[in-house]
Amino acid sequence: MKACAAMLCLLPALATAEPLVRDCDSYIANARNLSRPFDQATREFANGEVAILSLLLDEPACCGAHLMVTYPDPYEGFAQCRLVTTADEMGYASFDLVSAQAAYDPATGLVLSLPARQFDGSDFAPLTVEVTVNRAVGEVYATERR
Repeated sequence: MKACAAMLCLLPALATAEPLVRDCDSYIANARNLSRPFDQATREFANGEVAILSLLLDEPACCGAHLMVTYPDPYEGFAQCRLVTTADEMGYASFDLVSAQAAYDPATGLVLSLPARQFDGSDFAPLTVEVTVNRAVGEVYATERR
């Protein structure tokens, strides 16, 4: 009963939490924003079926880094695209795709851990952005770990 009460207390916080994953129908997800050098701006996982692309906008200078995730639609077969960004869509300071780690969890899907940096108002703080790609249901989730 106490566990249920604790979960009920968390529901308002969960309901107001802004998602980090958006559709790619945005100026952010434009090909001109692909980070350079290109060979360090893309990575493929799951035998090439899942790709992540580092995007970098010129503005805001502190935090224009975003992440694009492409994967096959489980129902139609064509590529789906999701944008991983901060809740306010300002973006991160940077992503390190070269150091990205991948793991597979049969219950949730492909889990990618990406080192990143985020401007905290005075400095660039390190964090890890975890992106889960569940190809079975065609969903992408992202969380931040500090």
